[in-house]
Amino acid sequence: MSKFCITTFLAVFASLVNPQTLTDDCLACMCYASSDGCVMPDPVCTDGEMEVCGPFAITRIYWMEAGWFGGEFHTCVEDWQCNEDTVRGYLAKFVTDVNATCEDFARTHVGGPHGPDADSTLPYWHEVQSCLDNSTFTVSPEDYLD
Repeated sequence: MSKFCITTFLAVFASLVNPQTLTDDCLACMCYASSDGCVMPDPVCTDGEMEVCGPFAITRIYWMEAGWFGGEFHTCVEDWQCNEDTVRGYLAKFVTDVNATCEDFARTHVGGPHGPDADSTLPYWHEVQSCLDNSTFTVSPEDYLD
């Protein structure tokens, strides 16, 4: 069995045994906060110390830890569904509290497995929370299609 198949299986299995749910509203607001309005950046990846890509601002390491969705990093980050699958896979793997909230998911997304305990993730969470409070997450899956 290939490494891709094993990691994909583990991500799917983790999502089945973890009863907590990442709501669509929370995910949409995480996208909104990650890309200034939930848009596909142009260019898709930013140059810098660490390449950050797509509407959820994911890195290659994040994508690998999530389960190698889409088969190739740059192919995945150019695709809306693959971005969402990657975020869901990553969070299914690292958010293990059955009582997890949107805050737990958002802070883990931006700060890694220890994100919920890191003060550095609070500004991101406040952006997500503001989006939720103001219902600014008007992006729907149909809006992803060009």
